[in-house]
Amino acid sequence: MKKRKLRNLHHLASNMKLNKELKSSFNYVFQFLLITYLFLLLINEFKKITFINLNYLMISVILFGVLTVLFPIKVKKEKFKVKRKHILFIILLGIVGATIIYLKLKTLGWLSYLISVIAGILIILLSYMVLKDENNS
Repeated sequence: MKKRKLRNLHHLASNMKLNKELKSSFNYVFQFLLITYLFLLLINEFKKITFINLNYLMISVILFGVLTVLFPIKVKKEKFKVKRKHILFIILLGIVGATIIYLKLKTLGWLSYLISVIAGILIILLSYMVLKDENNS
């Protein structure tokens, strides 16, 4: 029963006539706030941030995320070929992710190396799979 109500609510919200520019602005504001929140959260892990309460920023990220999901923009997806630069970027992100995880867990000793290497491999594999899936659909 609840699933049907949620489905009906989503269907109603997606059929509402909203200006395309307004939908686009929801999307861009959500992306900007999400990147800002994640960047500040990363900085907060190493040095405490006192000039802004991250909980308030998270609430605004959630709010604009909900608006973005309820009012999606219909765009045509173009197929592209996965190039070497895409793969190199994914590998770079995996190395950066593994390094950040190692820095947070280095007090665990040898286990921190193991966890960070496995996490880096997972980041690379999952990113590549998502890129290939987006290309195929």
